[in-house]
Amino acid sequence: MDTAQQIKDLTLSFFKTINAKVNENNGLYHIIIPEKYFNYFQKSNIRITFDEKIAEENNCELIIPGSKTLFQIITNCNNKGPISVKSIPGGIHPAIRYHFHVSFSGVKQYSQLFSIIVDLENLSMIDAPANLESIEIPSDLKLTSEKITPSFELALDKIKENSSEAKSSFVNDANTAFENDFKLFISRYDDEIKELDDSITKKESTSKDDEKIKEFRFDIIDKIEKIEKEKTVIIETLQNKHQVNLDYNLVSAEILIL
Repeated sequence: MDTAQQIKDLTLSFFKTINAKVNENNGLYHIIIPEKYFNYFQKSNIRITFDEKIAEENNCELIIPGSKTLFQIITNCNNKGPISVKSIPGGIHPAIRYHFHVSFSGVKQYSQLFSIIVDLENLSMIDAPANLESIEIPSDLKLTSEKITPSFELALDKIKENSSEAKSSFVNDANTAFENDFKLFISRYDDEIKELDDSITKKESTSKDDEKIKEFRFDIIDKIEKIEKEKTVIIETLQNKHQVNLDYNLVSAEILIL
């Protein structure tokens, strides 16, 4: 499943889970928000689409990574983790579809939605059938609790594997940016220190007054120590600035009856 479809499924599943009324007309969705979510979304209804052309023609919100409503949905899911149930006709075997929001942050940002389906009977990853429909939770639904945690760990491992190339690229770019900033800022301090060191050598070669040389040397050493301290602070600041955070957050899960 591509990212656009994942975003669409997550968005519509979320609104169904909170009992919002969803009306669709040729790709344009009119969402009537339940009253208890008015304050959260700061409005009572939303017009959205997942098609860029429709968004331009109808002056509505395009739901893509970075859009306000998608961010609100992911934030709410992170806090509450709503679960919906979907089934194929005649389905009897339980599975779980985990939706993860992968986010790498630093000087730059990267984020993407990933979905993984795990069959709870044999703890294997499977593809999603095309004929899933939302249903109420069956009264006879039984999930094997001891398989929930292993299924989540399996999904998380797969998500990390699927995003490993993006992670490597992000970390490499962050390291390159740090090295460039390090050279730019630190070279100035190194040049100042070298000039001060050279001034001691020059003073020793041009003066015969040992006391003055000694006094000059101590004065220069004191200046060098101050510069070294400033240099240490700058290095710490650069390290903090370029620190990379890697987050793999579960934003929602769906029970699938296959």
